[in-house]
Amino acid sequence: MIGPLLLDAAMGTRLIARGLDLTRDDPSLWNLDHPEAVAAIHRLDVEAGADALTTNSFGANRAWLSRYGRAADVAAINRQAATLAREAAGPDRLVLGCIGPTAPGTEDEAEQARLLADAGVDALLLETNATAEPIGDRLRALHAVVGLPMIVTYALVADDDPLPELDVDPNEVGLQAIGWNCIPPERAVTLPDRLRRPVKLPLIFRPSGGGWMDEIPRLLDHGVRYFGGCCGTTEADVADLRRALGPRRSTEQSG
Repeated sequence: MIGPLLLDAAMGTRLIARGLDLTRDDPSLWNLDHPEAVAAIHRLDVEAGADALTTNSFGANRAWLSRYGRAADVAAINRQAATLAREAAGPDRLVLGCIGPTAPGTEDEAEQARLLADAGVDALLLETNATAEPIGDRLRALHAVVGLPMIVTYALVADDDPLPELDVDPNEVGLQAIGWNCIPPERAVTLPDRLRRPVKLPLIFRPSGGGWMDEIPRLLDHGVRYFGGCCGTTEADVADLRRALGPRRSTEQSG
């Protein structure tokens, strides 16, 4: 994928706007309990011009789901997450299988990756990771399980080096891009300028808010090729990004 490739906006915060209560529920459970709401959000992102959709599966591993008494539904939830995204995406958009850092490096994470791969996702998106945590062994384990392309994003807590030094050869694990998510846009837009070493991969950029469209030419110059939105963003932000990036091309042309 050469890009620029436009991803979708936040799923969780838009489900909260539709009634999700995080004190007793999890977004991934809505794949089974309220599939029409998840499907509607995916369709809004498609209509706004997204090139790729992210599955609603951030915490859909056995250990995390056990908090809600739903561990037995892990296969059905991941399968439905992929199905809902694929049905909305159609034949010429990508579907990225979302995996959050809720069971990193465990068999539960490997199981989720396998379920998403079996359900037909095009790649895995490992989101909201900590820069202090080495990721090489985790990527090797997942690559051995599914062999899919992978994308990794980090959420920074402190103003340290904005990307960790990878402890794995990207080619060894099919790593396609690395970058950031879940960071306020006013802070996120400074990150490509602060890299201490060249990054020999396309960058991915998914801030938790909009209003940074005038920064896109500079971000492109710094190697950002994947754009999208995280917490609090909506299909309106996707549409703004689409206008800023130009007309949508098929994923075959972008890849």
